[in-house]
Amino acid sequence: MKKVAILLGLGVFLAVSCGNKEPEPHVSNVNFTPCQQTKVKSAEFADRVDVEFTNEGIQITYYDFEVTCDFTAVNVNHTLVNGVLNITQEGYPNKADCVCYTDVSYTINGISQEEVNVVFINGVQVYCYNGKEVEPNLQGTKWKLAGIVETETGDLKVLEPKDCVECYTLSFDTKSTFSGRTASNVIAWANYEINYITGSFRITDIIGTEMGEVGDGYLYFENLLEIQYFAIKDTHPIELHFFFNDGKNYLLFKQLTP
Repeated sequence: MKKVAILLGLGVFLAVSCGNKEPEPHVSNVNFTPCQQTKVKSAEFADRVDVEFTNEGIQITYYDFEVTCDFTAVNVNHTLVNGVLNITQEGYPNKADCVCYTDVSYTINGISQEEVNVVFINGVQVYCYNGKEVEPNLQGTKWKLAGIVETETGDLKVLEPKDCVECYTLSFDTKSTFSGRTASNVIAWANYEINYITGSFRITDIIGTEMGEVGDGYLYFENLLEIQYFAIKDTHPIELHFFFNDGKNYLLFKQLTP
């Protein structure tokens, strides 16, 4: 049983076999505390989410969740697609003008840790899991873009030009800088901030040539600057997913052998 607690940063999965239908993940045991007019938790617990995987599924505890003063219940919905668990939770009826705070806890049954790479609650990333066998360290690695993926459908867009070996590559030279290529330009140096616990990733500065791009070069560069977090998949070759657009899309890179 693994438990993760992090500070806040940034429907339904069906499993069907040819025989008996597997039970669908569902939310159970939704509990909440009485409404408080102000956040009452200490600094250790305020604005925090606990994520714990149990034999039943994934258990969420959300401290000081903001609701309206007329709430009598908390509605929880979720989708699980390609390792991204999106949860929405909302106080009900949610019609009053005043707000208050409650601690909410619930379990989404039937979801294992192996199925989940990232968890969002109301669009905010609260959990990232990069696999048991993958050392979460990008320094010294080189990657080639396979394409841009739509998270919900898994559709892959391969960028033009498709036959360019050096196009759309990244080399992580140090723990905070990388270099690479777009379709037409060289990324001589770029600075990034990364958190291997929360999975957050952000490019803070970038320097390179400024020739006119060909193919999908402009699209690639724009998406690169929009990266919000990452996940590493223990596949062959190892995959690096750079998510943007609030997790709706990601840049799919595959590791190049040294």
